[in-house]
Amino acid sequence: MKTRILFVDDESNVLSALRRMFHDMRGEWDMAFAGDGPTGLAMIAEQPFDVVVADMRMPGMDGAMFLREVQVHNPGAIRIVLSGHSDRNMVLETVRPAHQFLPKPCQPAELKAVIDRSLSLREVFLDDRVKDVVARIDRLPTVPRLYVDLLDLLSKEEPSMREVAGLIAQDVGMSAGILKLVNSAFFGLRTHVSSPAHAVNLLGLDVVKALVLGVGLFDRFDKDAFRDFDLEKLWGHSFGTGRLAREIAEQEGATVAVREYAYIAGLLHDVGKLVMATNFPDAYRDVIAACREGQGTILDMERMHFGASHAEVGAYLLGLWGVEDPVVRAVYLHHEPGRDHRAGFSPLLAVHVANRLEHELVVIHQGYALNPLDDLYLAASGLSERLPAWRDACAAVVARGPIPEDI
Repeated sequence: MKTRILFVDDESNVLSALRRMFHDMRGEWDMAFAGDGPTGLAMIAEQPFDVVVADMRMPGMDGAMFLREVQVHNPGAIRIVLSGHSDRNMVLETVRPAHQFLPKPCQPAELKAVIDRSLSLREVFLDDRVKDVVARIDRLPTVPRLYVDLLDLLSKEEPSMREVAGLIAQDVGMSAGILKLVNSAFFGLRTHVSSPAHAVNLLGLDVVKALVLGVGLFDRFDKDAFRDFDLEKLWGHSFGTGRLAREIAEQEGATVAVREYAYIAGLLHDVGKLVMATNFPDAYRDVIAACREGQGTILDMERMHFGASHAEVGAYLLGLWGVEDPVVRAVYLHHEPGRDHRAGFSPLLAVHVANRLEHELVVIHQGYALNPLDDLYLAASGLSERLPAWRDACAAVVARGPIPEDI
């Protein structure tokens, strides 16, 4: 079945250009074109679309209003907004339903790549129960403004470390959060980091991107509205898992890229819990209560109450935001790596093991049932015998504890 894509723009020449751009995609895409929001909604009423691409500035019903209606009437659609540079602030403040923001004019290859990549996430949503959970999310956290601006900078051929650091320095709260996190024990740095520029140079751009994304997500959580959800402990487990995943990758002599992917995926592997707790607080309280009563693992209870897990929801969110594929896959399958069907060492394997070892080494709730290690997957990867060495290395990382400020 062809992928149904709706393009909405009030400029007829833009729609004509889109027809020409994607003429060769007619074998794979069933494309429709609308000159305004109401026309687009009428098309959606006839038959839902898989992807909706809308211009931001349109008379009458603008892109923000249109996409809010799309979220209601075609909730399963991937929603992409095209905006000029001057529209960016308005977009981030008003278009909560948008999954991706692209500059206008947008290069055909860039738009096609975003659509293809977003569609590749369908693997996560083969189960209708998962689609139902995602469709009911109406408070999907938007990408933090700083993260979007960072993506703009990083899209350049040779992004400047100084520019990235300068951007982070513009946000006092983000700078403080980044420096606090960088100087924590989780990073294992042997020197105190005192400036955003120093942090960027030490950690690299990909890790800084993940930190900005993570801090932005967690800062959006309403602690008072959900007192049963211990945000600090979730943060601690997330950072600990990232740190241990990186240690395991280092033990295996992995490349710098694989080590960074392992770290970032470990850092973000539980972000789906935050999304679910934010959108469905009452139901997620029941999940937590059931786990504390020993009824099953978090994964078991999420699927019982929602029909979907935090791993699936988190992977969807990160994938739509453009986080790297190895990271998305590791988040998606960190409890069930055997579903990957690709044995061998990978960020997924590192995060799967790190998540379990972090729970073993840093016990937060005595009564919680732990998700088991996938012994068959480790055996198929030829790495079962490495588990004792990984456990010892990770125990040493945890034992080192916080690094003194004056080192």
